[in-house]
Formats: sequence, structure tokens, C-alpha cells
Amino acid sequence: MSTLEPAVAPAPIPGADVPDQFTVESAELRAEVSARTAIRFTPTGEPYIPFPAPLERFYLGAMRKSDIPHDVAMMNDIRVVRTVVGPPFPNPLINTQRWFVRERAFVVELFAAYTEGKFLPATSSPFNVVRECLPDGSEEYVGQVTLGPMGPQKKRLTPVNDAWEDWRATQVHSMGAVLRPEYHRKGIASAAVRLVLNEWAVPQMGCTEIHAQCFVSNLGSYKLWEKYGFVEEPSMRKPVTISEAKGGGEETDCLLVWSLK
Repeated sequence: MSTLEPAVAPAPIPGADVPDQFTVESAELRAEVSARTAIRFTPTGEPYIPFPAPLERFYLGAMRKSDIPHDVAMMNDIRVVRTVVGPPFPNPLINTQRWFVRERAFVVELFAAYTEGKFLPATSSPFNVVRECLPDGSEEYVGQVTLGPMGPQKKRLTPVNDAWEDWRATQVHSMGAVLRPEYHRKGIASAAVRLVLNEWAVPQMGCTEIHAQCFVSNLGSYKLWEKYGFVEEPSMRKPVTISEAKGGGEETDCLLVWSLK
């Protein structure tokens, strides 16, 4: 007599019950946040940080659930992943679903602090998705510019200045920028990095040291970080073997460091 194997329930999908967009209902809170930060709000209450002219059709927003397929496609484009350090390839859907859950938690935490009147330092940098507003009212997913803490175990490479405000962070942060290939070489990544540094990293999160990585051969990325005051730490260069899935070969990884003056 045979017995049937018990049915195995499918694994839950990360973020399945999370709304597509994060919105702020309180008009009073929206007004206070806009007065004290670079954050603005759509008519539905979704927060964002606008690019300055002449790129005002672009903005930085919190990740939406509907961004997931676009991010998966970008991070599985060999033209993108061949030039960046770290992410797996192919990059599975569940990785981006988990990333979305993490990013939503960041923006929820940020606005919970705002509700309590806690503005400095900002608890996170959840505005990392670059979008373009098109003339027909639709939007295009452009890419991501990320900023986050590296943890207390990461040692600083630059000195702490006793003259800094007490609320500023002395821990190290990391920053990265990845855009869809069709948006390369148009000044968009440069504008996004400048926006994050000038409107968020320094005045809101209180960053005092930020690290960025790139391959030495990726001259566009290297020059972008240099443009905004990142300086390479020569002792941190190291060889990297590229997986066969990404085309194989060898690259040299380098570390560039920005510090608050």
C-alpha cells in the first residue's frame, strides 16, 4: 500500500503583501518634511527628490514593487553586470524581492522618525531609484544610486574632525550607481550622485566618509567618483576573477574614498 507524500506549501513571496508605493497621508507632515529637507511629494503623497535643471524630468524615489521586474532585467543585462563588482549573475528574482522589502522598511523607518520629530540624522537613504518622467505622463525606470552604512567593523581611512557637529556619523558608508545602458553617458549618473551627496548624504544622514568601488578599466565610473571628490586608496587595489557567466577574464578592483572637509 503506497502513501502519498504530503504537499509542500510554496515559499512565501517576499513583499507580496506590501503596497506598490509608499505614500504619506498627512498634509502637515508632508509640509514639514518639505520645509526641512529636499523631499517633495506627488499629489498622491509619494515622496521623491527632484533633479535640478536641466534634468528636472528625472527624480530619485523610493523603490516601488513595480520596479522589481525592471531591476531584475537591469541586473541581468551583461552590459551592466560585466562592469560592476559583486552582484551574482544571473541575479535571481528573489534577490530583488528581498531588496524591495529591505528598501521599503528603510522608508517606513525614516518617516516614522519624522513623525516623532526626529530629523537629524536621517536613519537611511531610501531614495535610490532614478526615474524619468516622459511627456505622455508615463515614467521610465532608469537605475539606482545607493547609499548605506557599512557596519561598525569597517575601519575609517580618513581622520575624524573634532569640529564636525555632534550628530554627524563617524561610521563608514558605501555608495554605488547602476543605470540601464541606454541612459549611460548622458550625465544622469553624475547628476544623481551629486544630488545624493549634496541633498542627502551630507545634510541629512551626516556622512563623513563614503567608499565607492569600481574596476580600474571602467574609466567612466572612475572619473565620475573622482569628479565628486572621491580619491583612490592605492593600497586597496586587488585582482578580481570574473565568472565565466559574465564572460570570464581578470579585472582590477579599486576603492575610492570621499571624506567631509
